[in-house]
Amino acid sequence: MHIRESICPLCGNPSPSGEVCGQCRALSTRWLECPPRVSTVLCPTCGARKDAGGWSDLQLEREELARQLIKRAIWLHPDLRDVSMNIALDEISTNRSRAECRISGILFGAPVEGSCSLEVELRREQCDRCSRISGSYYEGVVQVRATGRRPSQRELEETARIACAVEASMTESGERLSFISRLEEHRDGIDIIVGSQRLGSEIATAISRDLGGRFTTHPKLVGEKAGRQVFRITYSLRLPRYSRGDIVLVSGRHLEVLGVDGKNIRCLDHASGMVRSVPERQVERKAGHKGDALEWMVAYRDGDLLGVLDPRTGVTKEVRIPRGKETSAGTTVRILEDGDLLVLLE
Repeated sequence: MHIRESICPLCGNPSPSGEVCGQCRALSTRWLECPPRVSTVLCPTCGARKDAGGWSDLQLEREELARQLIKRAIWLHPDLRDVSMNIALDEISTNRSRAECRISGILFGAPVEGSCSLEVELRREQCDRCSRISGSYYEGVVQVRATGRRPSQRELEETARIACAVEASMTESGERLSFISRLEEHRDGIDIIVGSQRLGSEIATAISRDLGGRFTTHPKLVGEKAGRQVFRITYSLRLPRYSRGDIVLVSGRHLEVLGVDGKNIRCLDHASGMVRSVPERQVERKAGHKGDALEWMVAYRDGDLLGVLDPRTGVTKEVRIPRGKETSAGTTVRILEDGDLLVLLE
């Protein structure tokens, strides 16, 4: 009785339980299944991949994608341990490859090894995003204008940068249909044509937050789809007359615009270092933008006067420095030119 319990009834090799040993169980168990072909769908325009009926922007090299598809397609017994898989790929054509796979592992304590061959096919289909873009589909327009003027080139460039940053952020979060179809610059400003209403709202909010101004929405009924009304929305954004960073002249003093609140402008007085609020009507004119200021080298200091070197001509000019500001020869200061007048910025 003891002898029968300690050997395998099939091969006679020792078996601690007296049942079929791991070697015989492994030989009689189907542990590997390999389909003849695996395939996936890729967008020929942007490279997006169709998976489980939806599109994903996660892009891989062709070989890495093929290896992932093969590993997902091959079935292995759940009790297989210490699995090793070697995949050799041979490219047949631009969209097909042949894979030779060798798999080994430990099943029921016994080593097993097997092989299989399969074909990998990469099919092409235009994704939902590229299909909408190529069809000029859009759901909204962000119209950027300015009060009493045309937006500056700096504002137009910043507007485009903000819009593209918002688009990239939403795309990374999985909103593939939130795309910018195109940007159209007009005589009065710029139009941003967007593929989703949420993207339009996010862009308008971001521009007004960073550049100032307010926007209003104007929906327009364009038809019906599946019994529901379809609207396109125009986000009408108007930048303030004076934008953040502008240097304006108020009562003979140059102030930097920090923000606009209704009809009042919050400004920094570089001469005193104080922040003050002034009515827009008190602004005499715009002198420039702080982004236009250049770095000037300080040649000498004489009391409250600085001798500074023009970075373009090397000519020494003088500018008055606010009391208490520490600046010495050899350092640099930022200066904006307002005609013949030099405006020292912090």
